[in-house]
Amino acid sequence: MRVGIDAHMVGGRETGNESYVRGLVDALIAIDRVDLDLVVYHLGRPWMAASPRVGFRRLGTGAPIWRLALELPFRSARDRLDLLHVTYATPLWSRARLVVTVHDISFASHPEWFSARDLRVLSTFVPRSLRSAAHVITVSEWERARIIERYGVPENMISAIHNGPGAAARPISAADAKAELKALGMGDFGPYVLAVGNLQPRKNLIRLMQAFEASRARNSDLRLVIAGPSHHRGGEVMEAAVPLGIRVHFTGYITDRQLAACYSSCAAFVFPSLYEAFGLPVIEAMAQGVPVACSSAGALPEVCGDAALMFDPLSTEAMAGAIHTITNDSAVRDRLAAAGPVRARQFSWEKSAAITYSTYQKALS
Repeated sequence: MRVGIDAHMVGGRETGNESYVRGLVDALIAIDRVDLDLVVYHLGRPWMAASPRVGFRRLGTGAPIWRLALELPFRSARDRLDLLHVTYATPLWSRARLVVTVHDISFASHPEWFSARDLRVLSTFVPRSLRSAAHVITVSEWERARIIERYGVPENMISAIHNGPGAAARPISAADAKAELKALGMGDFGPYVLAVGNLQPRKNLIRLMQAFEASRARNSDLRLVIAGPSHHRGGEVMEAAVPLGIRVHFTGYITDRQLAACYSSCAAFVFPSLYEAFGLPVIEAMAQGVPVACSSAGALPEVCGDAALMFDPLSTEAMAGAIHTITNDSAVRDRLAAAGPVRARQFSWEKSAAITYSTYQKALS
């Protein structure tokens, strides 16, 4: 089985999409199957050395139209692929069978969260890709049900395969975490609540800041740290933070190691998202032993189980109450800090890769 994987997003600061491809490729290589050869198509530098099981092929351009119309189709033929695995958008033609991962279809229900360009691209390519793929992968049972309902994908043609944790879940020593925080301008911070997500409407960060300020009246030393790059309408988040002054700190895009430092040093992790098909930051925070308060939207209850304090993301009052509880109630904090790593261990890239390998077999059968 010769499988090509489109990894053009690696190195492009695409956060969750990049973590997905890297985690999957690393785990597929480790599968004890002699009949699986991988060809990884990339733009930046390879993140590992080539081996008899995996080869890296540099793409000529990052422009999606050229990649999908010419380069990936040509490479699939030249490299004699049996199967090509892509994310969101399949090439316009391919001699190889196609598997597509569609992380979520939030663009279909909430177009206001997207730029005109991104909405046009997703609305055009995703429905077509769902029709052309031999098999579809998504990242939760909740999202699988939505895709089936919205686009009529046959149930036997789509699999829900949970993600593993990102690299920010790896342990980091207290000394190394302190050095990373100092480099981020957080060396003199006292206790802080951490949120992770791109600055965009879906992440619900404006409501989070309102809830934080309401809860902070009972803990005046607490700060809020928001880690993530600015995306569509990110300026609205920055503007809303102005009245809070230094009580809110934005890190911008940070590395996995910097993120691990932020997780391991925070008083609590809060994830207020309005829509998540999985929610990688929740698993990463849990793996670091951080007490987690989490939105009840989308697939987050499926992912968190009973290892997080859940709240309605549309209620500022409910969110403020959750922040107050998780930063002040020692019994709740201890329970969640103990439950988080146990829950996080249920998700692994090794498990995801094994199921993905089975979908490859299904797509080729």
